[in-house]
Amino acid sequence: MTLPDAPLAASPAPVLSVIIPAYNEQRRLPQHLGPALDYLRKHFPSFELMVVDDGSTDRTAEAVNAAFAGEPRARLIAYQPNRGKGCAIRTGVLASRGEAVVFLDADFSTPIEEIPRALELLRDAAVVVGSRDLPGAEVRPSQPVFRRFASGVFDVVKKLIVGLWDIGDTQCGFKAYHGPLARQLFALGQVDRFMFDVEILYLAERAGLRIREMPVRWADAPGSKVRFWEGLVNMFRDLWRIRTHPYPVVAPERAQPVPGRAAGR
Repeated sequence: MTLPDAPLAASPAPVLSVIIPAYNEQRRLPQHLGPALDYLRKHFPSFELMVVDDGSTDRTAEAVNAAFAGEPRARLIAYQPNRGKGCAIRTGVLASRGEAVVFLDADFSTPIEEIPRALELLRDAAVVVGSRDLPGAEVRPSQPVFRRFASGVFDVVKKLIVGLWDIGDTQCGFKAYHGPLARQLFALGQVDRFMFDVEILYLAERAGLRIREMPVRWADAPGSKVRFWEGLVNMFRDLWRIRTHPYPVVAPERAQPVPGRAAGR
C-alpha cells in the first residue's frame, strides 16, 4: 500500500474528508480532479481529498499524482491487488481525519457541488444517503428499463434479507457521514465489493443512528465496472453474509454537529 511520506497527524484535523475510489480510471478521473480541487479550495479550505487506487492495472496512480502535485491537502492511497469498491472506501475512511466524510464515484456521476447540502443535513443526522429516487432528484438520462428492473429486484431481495426498509436508494455512490462515526462503522466492515453500502447502513441502522436521504443530481456515465450476472451472485452472497455475520454491538457516542460551508476557516 502506498501512503504519504509525511505523517499528517501533526496538522489540525480537517473539517471535510472527500474520498474517491478508483479502479482503472486513468481516462475518466483526471479531468475531474482539477475542478474538484478548485471547488474545495474555494468552499472548504479545511479539507483533505483522497483517491484510493483499488489495484489498478493502468496508469491511474500516475495520473492522480500528477493532478495532485503541489497540493498537500490531496493524496493518493494505492494497493495491489484489486479488492473491490468496498475495500477502497473502507481504506479511505479509516485513513481519513475529517469531521465529516464524504465519498463519491470516480466518474462524478453526482457532482461535488452537492456536498454543502449533505453537510447541512448532517447537522441533525449521522449519515446522509444520496438518492436518485426521491422527488427532486435529477437523473440524466433516464435509466434503461432493464436496469430499473434489476434495481427493483435487488431492492426487494435486500429488504427481505437485511431490512433497511426506510432507505430507498442504498447504492447511490454519494454519501456523507460524521467522521468519527464513519471510522467506527467502517472498522467493522467485512464486505469488499458493492454491497459494502448495505453493510454500513445496516450497522448504522442497528446502532440507532439517524439516516437521512437527500435527492441528488446524477448523470449516467459509460464505463461501469459492474457485471450483471457476477454481481447477482455476489449480491446474494454478501447480503447473506451481512445478515449472518456476528458483528459486535455498535453504540457510538453522538458526534458534534458537522460545520457547514467552511470558507475562511
